Amino acid sequence: MKTCMYAAAAVGGSLMAAALPPASAQSTQIYGQVRLTANSISGAGAVKELRDNASRLGFRGTEDLGGGLGAFFGLEMGISADDGSGTDPLYRNSYTGLRGSFGAIALGRLDSSNPTGSPLYSQVTSIVSFAANDAGATAIGTTILNGRNRTSNSIGYMSPNWGGFDVRARYYVRGAPATPNVENGAKSLDLGFNYANGPLRAGIGFARDSRPGGLLANEFSDKWQAGVRYAFGPVAPYVLVGKDSYKNTATSRGEVGYWIVGAKYSQNAHSVVLNFMERDVQTSRSGKRKREQLAYAYALSKRTELQAFIDRDGVDSSRRNVAVRAIGVGMRHDF
Repeated sequence: MKTCMYAAAAVGGSLMAAALPPASAQSTQIYGQVRLTANSISGAGAVKELRDNASRLGFRGTEDLGGGLGAFFGLEMGISADDGSGTDPLYRNSYTGLRGSFGAIALGRLDSSNPTGSPLYSQVTSIVSFAANDAGATAIGTTILNGRNRTSNSIGYMSPNWGGFDVRARYYVRGAPATPNVENGAKSLDLGFNYANGPLRAGIGFARDSRPGGLLANEFSDKWQAGVRYAFGPVAPYVLVGKDSYKNTATSRGEVGYWIVGAKYSQNAHSVVLNFMERDVQTSRSGKRKREQLAYAYALSKRTELQAFIDRDGVDSSRRNVAVRAIGVGMRHDF
């Protein structure tokens, strides 16, 4: 009896295997970055520091499913290379998804490095050049431009490329602590319309947040941004402007405008970035946050870069003695 059962199971397994499509090619990559700078920061107090600038270790992969359809996944951990600790939360992104003739769809904790990109932040990085790293002492992607990047509980989409045009969209449930039931919590939608062809890059972005019962005081409601970049040989100037809307109070702003104007010069292994920017201070009726950056990078190879920068952040023009100046030198290595 047992022999018959084993034979039947073997035959059944063989039939099932024959009915399934053949295994497709799968690839997995281990990658990462180590980014560190030694900084001298002056302002309310003097600080000398060795600082991590968003180092990470990641795993990503793809599988060819046939018929023009493919699957992908990614897990990327944030690592503080200055002290060896992990970030909180540990994973910068964690996602899976599908791509095909329809474009790409991703699910999970998403940021600009997943195949669907980030509707707002990917648009910023396509147009604006950052000083050394958009992290640590030179971070402006979130602090000045509010280019929302990393979001949990998300569904992301990126369209095919139509003659240089593409569309990115992301919807996610924020579920703030003020809302007991996360499924009824705050929700957000981000959209990005982009064009890139030869030396020209341009984009328009839009975002809207909602919450049952209305937004909380000083909570973001919607935003728009638009920018353009054009490369004249080794020099690429750019401009990006935008406006964020908030539920304001008697002492805060309902509309917050911002802009950045800059240029990047690249020649062989050398590159220089110069940025000027300004943002209205949301918690002040009259305050302006003015900031200037100058950075230099030298590529020792395709993976290793030496960095130097100076950054002056006015923080809030309505307050005295709050400006911060940071000077730093460092190194970045990709693997």
